[in-house]
Parts: sequence; C-alpha cells; structure tokens
Amino acid sequence: MKINLTEIPEEGRSYLWSSQSGELSAALHDLIGTMNHEAEFFIKPLNSKDFQLTGKIKANTPEICARCGIDIAYPVNEKFNEILIPKQDQPRGTKYAKVNHLSDLPQGMPETHEYEGNMFDMGEFVHEIVGLAAPFNPKGPEDDNGDCSICKIPVKGKSFDYDEKMATQEIKNPFASLKNIKLN
Repeated sequence: MKINLTEIPEEGRSYLWSSQSGELSAALHDLIGTMNHEAEFFIKPLNSKDFQLTGKIKANTPEICARCGIDIAYPVNEKFNEILIPKQDQPRGTKYAKVNHLSDLPQGMPETHEYEGNMFDMGEFVHEIVGLAAPFNPKGPEDDNGDCSICKIPVKGKSFDYDEKMATQEIKNPFASLKNIKLN
C-alpha cells in the first residue's frame, strides 16, 4: 500500500491498518498468511521533503517450534521510528558514513528510510519489519514453572540439541594418494 506524502497535512496523519481493513494483507501474505495483524502509525512532515514516521506493528507469524517441532504462531510486536527522506543519488565513488555494527547504533534514535517521488510504500516497509522480526530459532516463551507456554514441555535444564555421531575413518598417511598422481 503506497501513501502519497504530498497529501499529508502539516499537523500529520494517523493510520490504523488491520487485517479487517486489508491494506497490508497482500504485502504480508507470504510472511503471515491469513493471520491477524494490526499496524498503527503516524506520519508528520518535518519540512517540504522529509517526514517523521512512528508507529508499531502487531502480528503473528506461522513458525515451527525449535524445541518440539509443532506449528506455533510467533508473536511480532515491533515499534518503529523513522525519518523518511527522498531517495539519494549514489554516483560511482560516493562515500557515506554508517555504523560499524548494529550494536553500535544508539537505541531509540530514529533511523532513515528512503522514498521515491512523492510515494512511500508502507506495505514494503512493514513487510521488512515483520520479516526481520522472525527469529532464526523460534520457540515459545517459558511460563512460571519453566515449561514451554505452548507445548508444555519442561524446558528448564533440558538440552534440545541433536548430535549425530559421524563415522570415523582412519587416515594413515594423508599424502599417500599423491604418489599415484601423474603430471605431464
């Protein structure tokens, strides 16, 4: 869903998009399927070409539990604070500054996101947020007893790794195979 930034009033505009209204359903379909989602955000012009975008997205992504292998609905609750800037030209040899690592970023500070023309693709932006929020090893949170809140398997003190013994093969002389090579 694209938003025409020239139509945003000076005092800003609030948006509430959900699975019932359907603005983001097509953009998020490959990540969440038909699960419910709700995005609440506010866009305010800072000047004639820069905008501040703040808000949050709540959704569930269908995942497989890394502990027990059952299907779970992993909750995604992400907040965002962005400054929307026009797309910058990057001619060959252009230099720009950025942090060395994600951990070097100051927490709570706005980040920047580029838009083209007068249109900002909010569907693509929210798709990136939800996609990046999905964990590598999804698992349900532990309850007060130390059990998985979804499948009720005891988690505390239990290892959920898989270790397969590999067949060992004795190598007597690693260079023995070189004596059979013939060079021209």
